[in-house]
Amino acid sequence: MRQTEFGFDVASPLFTLLTLASSVSNERLIMCMYEMCGTFAVCKIAPQVKSALEQAYGSRWSDARSGWENVKDVSGNPTDLWKRPPLIELSELTEFVDKVRGLRGAKSFIRAAKCITGVAASPLEVQASMLFGLTRLRGGEGLRLANNVEIRMTRSARLISGLDRRYADILLANKDGSRECLVECQGKAIHGSIESKISDSDRTTALQAMGYPVVLMTYGQLADFDAFRVVMELIMSYLDVPLKDKTPRQQELERRLREEIFIDWAGM
Repeated sequence: MRQTEFGFDVASPLFTLLTLASSVSNERLIMCMYEMCGTFAVCKIAPQVKSALEQAYGSRWSDARSGWENVKDVSGNPTDLWKRPPLIELSELTEFVDKVRGLRGAKSFIRAAKCITGVAASPLEVQASMLFGLTRLRGGEGLRLANNVEIRMTRSARLISGLDRRYADILLANKDGSRECLVECQGKAIHGSIESKISDSDRTTALQAMGYPVVLMTYGQLADFDAFRVVMELIMSYLDVPLKDKTPRQQELERRLREEIFIDWAGM
C-alpha cells in the first residue's frame, strides 16, 4: 500500500488483482488482468474531478497523466476509453504467480493468469481473445492465439501500407502452426472515422499481400451468437481445420461466458 497526497491509499495492480480473485468470477478476473497488462483502460472520470485535477496540476496536467490519452469518438467527443502504458508487464504477472501460492485467492489468480495470451489494446480485443482462446470447457473455442504480434512488412507491403511493421491484434494458428489467420478488432471509437477506415484498409491489403488471411471483427459479429459461428467457420477454413459442433453442455458454457464478458466494462 502507498499513501497519496489526496487522503487515500493505493495498492499495487498485482495486489489489487489478488484481492479481487476471491470476490469476482474467474472470467471477470481474466478481464481485469488483460486490462492491467494491456495498453488501455476503461475509466469514467466525472467532469468535476477532471476539472479539479486540471486546476491542481495546471500546465503540468499533461505530465500528470503519465501517458494516459483519452480516446475520442468519431465526433471528437471524449469516451471512457483511455490509452496508456501497461500497469503490469506479463513477466511480472508470471513471477507473481509463484509468490502467491497458498494465499487467499491464489487458486483463482493462478487459473486466470494462465489464460492471458498477450497484451491487448481494447476491451473488444479482450472479449475476442477470451471467446477464441478459452477452452470449450470454459465456453470458448480453444484456439491457439497470441496478442499484439509484430509482423515485419515486406517491400511490397511497405509500399501499400507505408509501414515497416504492423502489430496484429490477434494471431490465430492451427495446432502445428502451419496455418495462421489474423483477426483485427474494429471498435467504433478507434476505427470509426473515414481516415481510420482508409488506414485499416491499407494495412489489411498489405497483410493479405504477404499471404496472411485477415478477418475484420466487429463487436456485433462477436456478440451475436449466430454471426460469431459464421465468422468461426471462415476462420477455421483459413486454418484448414473443421469446425466441430458444440455439445448442448458446451453451448451452455458459451452462453454463460458471454454473460460474463459482454457487459458495461466501465461498471465492472
